[in-house]
Amino acid sequence: MRQKQSRLELDGESGAVLPFFAIMLVVLLGFAAFAIDFGFAYMRQAQLQNVADAEALACARDYANCQSGGDQYPLTNAYGFTIATTKGVACPNPSTQQNCVQATASTNWNTFFLPLFGINTLNLSKTAIAGKKLLSDAVVIRSTVDLNGGTILGVSSGSVAIGGALRAVGGSLIKLATAGSTTTVYNNASVNCSNCQPPPQSTGLSLPTPPAYTPPTPPSVMTYASGCSLPSGTYNSSINLTGCGTQVNMSGIYYFNNGFTNNGITLAGTGVTIIVGVDKNFDLSGTVNLNSSNGASTCGTAGGGMLIYQPISLTGTTYTLGGAGSNTNISLTGRTQLPNTNFLIKGTSASFAISGALYANSLDLRGNLNASASPDPCQNLNIGSGNTILVK
Repeated sequence: MRQKQSRLELDGESGAVLPFFAIMLVVLLGFAAFAIDFGFAYMRQAQLQNVADAEALACARDYANCQSGGDQYPLTNAYGFTIATTKGVACPNPSTQQNCVQATASTNWNTFFLPLFGINTLNLSKTAIAGKKLLSDAVVIRSTVDLNGGTILGVSSGSVAIGGALRAVGGSLIKLATAGSTTTVYNNASVNCSNCQPPPQSTGLSLPTPPAYTPPTPPSVMTYASGCSLPSGTYNSSINLTGCGTQVNMSGIYYFNNGFTNNGITLAGTGVTIIVGVDKNFDLSGTVNLNSSNGASTCGTAGGGMLIYQPISLTGTTYTLGGAGSNTNISLTGRTQLPNTNFLIKGTSASFAISGALYANSLDLRGNLNASASPDPCQNLNIGSGNTILVK
């Protein structure tokens, strides 16, 4: 009797385990459905966005030939997604963008485990908008930008482009005054600027390079010993200003083939164009006020609006311009391209003003930088203008 009761108890326990096992099997299948089907969907979303971005950029770059419709650039669509392209859509910021194109990539597929729950297919799509950028970048920095101590990098006209990390702490910020202007951090570099106005945008694209520039013909070879006289000309030795306690006036075209430093001596001049040798030091400190213009416009002059120019080098050699002294007050009007120079401006009364455009390696400010696109179009680098970018 007792043995028969034990068998009944075992049969009852087996009967209880089977429904529990069936419930757990459904739960496990549910987890499998979510893990496999939705994991695949997550991967598909990234692929769709990449293709939509690439299609929109391709159509915007080829705006004259691209048409609304399907996939016109199959090389950008490695996964064979369905493409819908719309040419001439409204740009999100029409004051700074034109020729906008929208591309939508979509796909559907049969699910693996979700049919158990009545979901046989999944449909996904991603959209991107690309267009031409109208506003020039007034400040373009190849690597990092560091702002501290309440520093305001104010840009009255134009945008800011940064190729490395952006760090603005201690109440510092980048403040753009023109509607639709942007601070763009390229190469997916890190962004720390909670006060920036407007907030910076990040992109995986590479930093644009400045347009080609042909320097003017080198003038006659000159020599410098010391003193306050520095006539325009070609200087093949390194120039280190000495023996002048007042001011050095500059005018015309200068070739400093082996570098230049003013040692804190005041510099002033209009109608100035300076060409710096490749990978050579160019250092300014103290009070500097240089202008590429000698009249209403620099478009027809020998320098063509370029104030300071150094060819872009791939050697990685860098130099520092400025310093930690509070007596550094630099004002530059015109295009300034010093790709191997780290601008370091510190001190409570230090100031650094650009009217035109700045292209440099890095920017470390504890003073203030006021930048703007110049009213003279020849003084602007126009790095951002006309570039095709993702706008949404």
